[in-house]
Amino acid sequence: MTRIGAQYGRQLDNRDYEEEIEQIRRYEDFTTIDWIQDSIVERNRRIRNAKAAKAAYRGPRGEITPTWVWAQLWRFLRAGEPWLVISLVGIFIGANAAFISIVTEWLSDIKMGYCTDGWWLNSQFCCWEVESDEEFCPSWRLWSTAPPARWLIYVIFAAIFSFVAAHLVRSMAKYAAGSGISEIKCILTGFIMQGFLGYATFFIKSLTLPLVIASGLSVGKEGPSVHVACCIGAIVASWFQRFSRSQGKMREIITAASAAGVAVAFGSPIGGVLFSIEEMSQMFRIKTMWRSFVCALVATFTLSVMNPFRTGKLVLFQVTYNRDWHFFEIIFFIILGIFGGLYGAFIVKFNMQVAAFRRKHLAAHGVAEAVILATLTATIGYFNRFMRIDMTEMMSILFRECEGGGDYDNLCQMTVQWPMANSLLLATFIRMGFVVISYGARVPAGIFVPSMAVGATFGRMVGIMVKAMYRAYPHSGIFAVCDPNVPCITPGTYAFLGAAAALSGVMRITVTVVVIMFELTGALTYILPTMIVILVTKAIGDFLGTRGIADEAIRFNGYPILENEDHGFNVSVSEVMKKDLDILFASGMLVSDVERLLASTNVKGFPIVASESSQTLVGYMGRTELRYVLDKAQNVGDISPSTPCAFTREVSDQEDFVLSDMTSGSALGVEEDIATEFIETSATIDVLKLWPWVNQTPLTVSPRLPLEIVTQLFKRMGPRVILVEEHGLLKGLVTVKDVLRFNATEQPIGDLHWDAGELEAALDVMWIWAVGIGETSMEWFRRLIRQ
Repeated sequence: MTRIGAQYGRQLDNRDYEEEIEQIRRYEDFTTIDWIQDSIVERNRRIRNAKAAKAAYRGPRGEITPTWVWAQLWRFLRAGEPWLVISLVGIFIGANAAFISIVTEWLSDIKMGYCTDGWWLNSQFCCWEVESDEEFCPSWRLWSTAPPARWLIYVIFAAIFSFVAAHLVRSMAKYAAGSGISEIKCILTGFIMQGFLGYATFFIKSLTLPLVIASGLSVGKEGPSVHVACCIGAIVASWFQRFSRSQGKMREIITAASAAGVAVAFGSPIGGVLFSIEEMSQMFRIKTMWRSFVCALVATFTLSVMNPFRTGKLVLFQVTYNRDWHFFEIIFFIILGIFGGLYGAFIVKFNMQVAAFRRKHLAAHGVAEAVILATLTATIGYFNRFMRIDMTEMMSILFRECEGGGDYDNLCQMTVQWPMANSLLLATFIRMGFVVISYGARVPAGIFVPSMAVGATFGRMVGIMVKAMYRAYPHSGIFAVCDPNVPCITPGTYAFLGAAAALSGVMRITVTVVVIMFELTGALTYILPTMIVILVTKAIGDFLGTRGIADEAIRFNGYPILENEDHGFNVSVSEVMKKDLDILFASGMLVSDVERLLASTNVKGFPIVASESSQTLVGYMGRTELRYVLDKAQNVGDISPSTPCAFTREVSDQEDFVLSDMTSGSALGVEEDIATEFIETSATIDVLKLWPWVNQTPLTVSPRLPLEIVTQLFKRMGPRVILVEEHGLLKGLVTVKDVLRFNATEQPIGDLHWDAGELEAALDVMWIWAVGIGETSMEWFRRLIRQ
């Protein structure tokens, strides 16, 4: 053991300066969208469309012409196109959610038995007319009557489901793993992840998500449902040119789709809209809110029409409460809020340590890890009545009032209240442990429902204890307000509030949780208790310095999001900016000079100055636009390597510009045929005109401007680059990468990576010990064979 400890110590010592540098270099690996550039392109398109619309007037005497009719019809169709796209996205999201729910229910039940009336029926539909437990349903057959055999079959099914899901993810769509919420937040800020919202990711995640949930892993489908919904939004929007060529409009559709994903996951359209505002988007416009609302409404309506549970409910754990609460219960509501805050801090801290261990040792063993976790969860969870069944089904049981059919397995019987409380407490802590090690596995995995399940078991246990106190001391002063003819305590409401507290604690969202819980119950009377619980949870989380698990995952993975604290104080932008720049000159450059510059650099754009002798800033040109014009000019124009390049507009260019129908003053975002026409007429042996593709008004700041203000410009306006000039002279430029890199280098040594915490250190020791045992066993086996 001493040797293992020494080996572990040496591994920690190897985290030296080179690893620190690698953590800083991670910011070189991403690309982002320039939202200002995208806005300019979209503006130019609108101006050209408006000009074309004005040209379609009536005849000389005001008569209606076919051209005018067609222009009005086209205008009407274009105005309705965004709402058509939003409606299609909502319909597909609702239908996909119904499919996932139906398949998940069937797979979850098939582990226990099968229906003789039809193999495709789950236990609920198989015993629809019986409406009783499985022992009294003649059509539902258990796989075996022997408990050990039933347990073994249960575990085997769990292992098979997890293996198939993990294998499909690894071999066909790596982005289908995980929750996806962290990555979508980055995409909405401009982070480019090719394939993350593609067809393969959508198909594989939709297929494997029911398998993962049915395997019994302590993960949920709500987070992945948001990812799947965003995939649908991106795919449907890509069918329409208006959205496929505009990153800004695509962002609106993806934001609306994320709202619809939450709406169908919880049956909460308003909660979905608030989730997209509170959690997903840093910039939220009123127009986006309306589109999110319509998308969530259409998706929820579609799910309601399909009615996957055949109960009229949108989600399985939807419930209605008929009784009111009492003011003395606020004491116990505060206890639930404290638990939610502590739970969130515990899960976030230790799950990040498990993630560090997973990255270090299990990156190549995703399938084996998923199978082992599913087998372990099924093996242990089978013996607890609240972990054996699906988490959503468990919550639907714990949320119910005892008088409304909620007496599952004698849950409401006072004779077994303390064994039931012990079982709930055990389920709470066991599931917490499994959530810590399961969330982040290489399968579709969310944390919404597992957290709610933990809170529900803890809350129901508190409710049983409060009800027992009332039964033992009914005449106590604290219970004086209770009517003896009406049940005073409703344990199901405690489970409901505990679920809200746990969800708020781990995700660090507040208003969204209150609205979701209200829409799940429809009870106005329980808004105030929910608000009290959520506020206590937030206070505890703020006191402990906890951030949402999605934000922590962003930090852990090094995704490029500037957070509120990501800026240096008393630092000017001149200390962060790049000073050694690759630049273009407005005059004096040949095509060969530009080609040489492109070949020798990999930057995304080039500042343009007046000349080699004058650093007066003229504009900025992106690498993509520069490469496009050069390639087009070589194909259609009469140019050579010695052709001069013009990056500024001359007076004589006005006529050509008007003839090319580009009166907006820029060719950014111009249609392919117009761009080709202009290049054909302007690309001559005398000069290659590049100025229409130059951004002549780039975002600039003074070198003395504080860095925190520059950070706010990046966050609120979304430029890819900000040029630094003084009195019209170019001094440097700064990007998001530069800010992130500066913040990383300013941190003390050891803060750039996740330190080996208690859990990670223990897992490291166990891993080294297991590897050592494995190597020793193999060596012993080889010697035995030789003998």
